[in-house]
Amino acid sequence: MSFQEIPILDLNDAFNPETKPQFLKELSNAMINVGFLLLKNYESIGPTAQELLDIKEQSLKFFELPDEVKLKIEMINSKHFLGYSRIANEITASKVDWREQLDLGTELPPPSSDEPLYKNIEGPNQWPDSAEIPHFRPIVENYISKMTKLSTIFRYLVLESIGLKADALNGYFKPNQQCKMKLIAYPDLDSLSNAKSIALEDTPSSNQGVGPHRDSDLITYIYQATDHQDSLQVQNFQGQWITVPNIPNHLVINNGQTLEAITQGVCKATIHRVLIPKAGSGTRISVPFFQTIDLDCSKSAVQNIPEDIIEQKNRRDQKIKDWAVDVGFQFKPDISKEPVGYAVFRNRIKSHQDVAKKWYPEILKQVLTEYTF
Repeated sequence: MSFQEIPILDLNDAFNPETKPQFLKELSNAMINVGFLLLKNYESIGPTAQELLDIKEQSLKFFELPDEVKLKIEMINSKHFLGYSRIANEITASKVDWREQLDLGTELPPPSSDEPLYKNIEGPNQWPDSAEIPHFRPIVENYISKMTKLSTIFRYLVLESIGLKADALNGYFKPNQQCKMKLIAYPDLDSLSNAKSIALEDTPSSNQGVGPHRDSDLITYIYQATDHQDSLQVQNFQGQWITVPNIPNHLVINNGQTLEAITQGVCKATIHRVLIPKAGSGTRISVPFFQTIDLDCSKSAVQNIPEDIIEQKNRRDQKIKDWAVDVGFQFKPDISKEPVGYAVFRNRIKSHQDVAKKWYPEILKQVLTEYTF
């Protein structure tokens, strides 16, 4: 049988010598056999309860801004795929996502013109007018700082849980590594009664807040800011959809395809989706944070993974093979052949085709020959 629920881990247990062995055992199981977990008691190294409330408040205030203010920082203005996306403008699994969002990241200058094209994933943010929302930028930058620290320490624990040294991935990161995050608003079904898609001929009858997909990054950390209990779902290896509970002050953590590639497939990037919130439930706010690696990385996967860990991975993969569960198309990183940025860049091209049409029309044509709706 595949997993039927999402494990919950207490980060305090990782720093107590008496409880750490059991913590690592549970973390290993989550990384290998689920790909998702819930984490509690992380405030000493991550965002506090108040800082979570602050980012929730700023998210709500941003989405309440007039359209003309939000559209001034629309993503199509940025060749770095950073900025605001209106409702039903992103495409996942051949359908539009009924959500609006703001993509942000660690503030960096744009790459130089002589660098590879995929380096344009990184660059400066588009910030909303401070006269309209004065506390937004400092609160977001503080959140990025806190989450960067938490994700770094948690990465060390993940590696330890699968029998590797804590510094095994240090060479995959560069100074001032850009992490990404989103502020996402999922309107409920009532709010979408007259909505139309500008990306595809599609309607909210798909029930797709965001379609089935795997994340491209290393590890994702999601703050479910509003009390919606049945929107985020994970697909187990039998093809069943398992709801991720929304527990106050718990972060949802999931593996990305980059981590799967680096760990020889040990840490599984699991398919997940978000359903449109039920009519009358109000808008769902979600704040995912994406830990990334150096876009130029083209190293081989880490070696010296213990045999018992590889055996667990092989047993899991046999179940996946037997049940043959998969959804959608994504470009998968193959860091043994090409830099990780190559796949990440093409996934952004596929998802944000209006941005790609403006800034990367030739790459968009190439991507569409591999990805067909």
